[in-house]
Amino acid sequence: MRWCCLTGDCRVSQIIKEARAVPGNKEENGLRPRVLMCPFTNPTNRYIEIQKDLYRSVGYDVAPLSIKGLLKGGFADLFRPENVLVFHWLEYRPFSRQKGTARLSVLGCLIFAFYCALILLARAKTVYFVHDQAVHDTVGFNRRLSVRIIAFVRRIADSRVVHAPDFQAPFRAQYLPHPLYWDSPGHPPHHAKAQRPTPLYTMLGVIRPYKQIDAVLDLWPTDCKLRIAGHGTDAYLATLNEIIARRSLREAVLLESRFLTDAEFAQSIADSDVLILPHAADSMLVSGAFFEAIGLVPVLIARSTPFMRWAARKFNNVILFNDVSELPELLRTVNRSWETFANNASHRKALDEFGWKACCRHYGQFLEAVGGHANAVEKPVAE
Repeated sequence: MRWCCLTGDCRVSQIIKEARAVPGNKEENGLRPRVLMCPFTNPTNRYIEIQKDLYRSVGYDVAPLSIKGLLKGGFADLFRPENVLVFHWLEYRPFSRQKGTARLSVLGCLIFAFYCALILLARAKTVYFVHDQAVHDTVGFNRRLSVRIIAFVRRIADSRVVHAPDFQAPFRAQYLPHPLYWDSPGHPPHHAKAQRPTPLYTMLGVIRPYKQIDAVLDLWPTDCKLRIAGHGTDAYLATLNEIIARRSLREAVLLESRFLTDAEFAQSIADSDVLILPHAADSMLVSGAFFEAIGLVPVLIARSTPFMRWAARKFNNVILFNDVSELPELLRTVNRSWETFANNASHRKALDEFGWKACCRHYGQFLEAVGGHANAVEKPVAE
């Protein structure tokens, strides 16, 4: 079934009004279908808030799926078949982070077991968003265990969602587009930048080992300006500062270790000419920073992962490398042809693929198929 969003906010008010007029309608009795989300908040990433806005826009109430919420009367929601339980990053529950390393936690394992029991017992359908191949910053036994935990949750969930199309088949998952941050409701405004004669390169977001920033700095050319900004651990920052000092990069590299607010991150993206995404290939399926930047930043240089190869086929401003040793030559190429690259942000194509209207349509279709409930959704329209 094809659906159409009437406005940028996927307006459903008229359809809801018509639905209320139907005798015995569940919404009339305060029983609109619910999406119960875990986690319900994430103060460091607007992704969860955007997800909640999407579910509301296609006609679902949204509530937290938490122990506290269940004890306060939400337990009955688990047994309503029209409801949907949505899990993000459930594989992180069994681990605790200490000094930049994720290790197995007894309390975390108990919480993880509790949520797995809910998945197995609930009559509501469960959806697991698979974001990672392994839990970030795990090593050795903990890393191997995290891979098995992700596979286990994939097996017990009714449906799986990935934001990387190439993982649909191996994970038996449904592809849904990752929403653009800058095209979502409530995105902080940013100020346009003046075009520079030479590009400013950036790496933004958490400063963690899985991003392999140290490997980039080991090869960074002294004639290219780089800004690294985000919150990092003391140990990894010490490693990066040692490389900067050893290679005399203080004039070329600005390292800002602090948490960026949503507005600061949005403006940092707007100020970027080239965003570098060197994340380890066996880490996460997609990079959140990609969806902050695509459509706004003229050039993205990324490690060749399955998702980035797919993105490079769609967007001609995504440049790939297989090994970090290739970066210096890529940077020289961008510098030489900067006038050609400078105005190529693929804005319209990004909106068509990941924009708010596209996401409303895809998520609405998916939830109807999962829950078997056509709630507050517009009728099919002719092409």
